[in-house]
Amino acid sequence: MVRLLDDDELGKHPDPAAVLQSWLDSPATSEILSRSEVYRAVGKSRYRTLEHLRQIPADEVLARHEPEVALQILLDACGRSAGRWEALAAAMTFDYDDEKITFGELLDSLAGETAEA
Repeated sequence: MVRLLDDDELGKHPDPAAVLQSWLDSPATSEILSRSEVYRAVGKSRYRTLEHLRQIPADEVLARHEPEVALQILLDACGRSAGRWEALAAAMTFDYDDEKITFGELLDSLAGETAEA
């Protein structure tokens, strides 16, 4: 069973980032704890890394819990490239029933776009 810790408790662990990864790797959650709560806890933690965020569904990172977390990452990824911003907009127009992509897959899709003059 996954037990979420706050950052003060995580700071007492020798490898807080590994604890966050174990939450993401956990195959199931309890009746009390949802995947969304795990994603929120990872997104809010000061011990999160980009690699942690890349594993979370893009809609969770961008809209549901901590959208400001993704802002600087997206600004860095898109820069002044109109093509990348257009690709980001297109990637974010998925329907509720569509297959969810991870934040990492979203970032990877932007990497292939070229800058337009």
